[in-house]
Amino acid sequence: MKKQNSIFLLAAITALLFACSKRQAEELKPAAPTGPTAVTTANVTYTNFAGALFQTKCNNCHGPNGALKSIWLFNGFASVKNDTRVANAVLVTKTMPKGGSLTASERELLQAWVDKGMPE
Repeated sequence: MKKQNSIFLLAAITALLFACSKRQAEELKPAAPTGPTAVTTANVTYTNFAGALFQTKCNNCHGPNGALKSIWLFNGFASVKNDTRVANAVLVTKTMPKGGSLTASERELLQAWVDKGMPE
């Protein structure tokens, strides 16, 4: 019985390690401007940048079909705005995203978004 539990635990850990894809490592390009204005630290919002970043970098593991949805479930703006753990894990401790990373530009825009009070 102990051997079966060990095998199950090893399989579960392996599944979690490989649940997140390399797609998270892709650099997210800021949303294409609908006019002459590009996304900057002055005008960054959830709609023009942060939403796509979370969709690309977090959804594989923390989305509805993700292996880590029980820890934190990404399901749009409200799930990010109401959970201070997200900004802490991404910007302060830099423990997220697992298996990927944010570029300096992505981190700068995300920090500006948080500093502005996370506008939608």
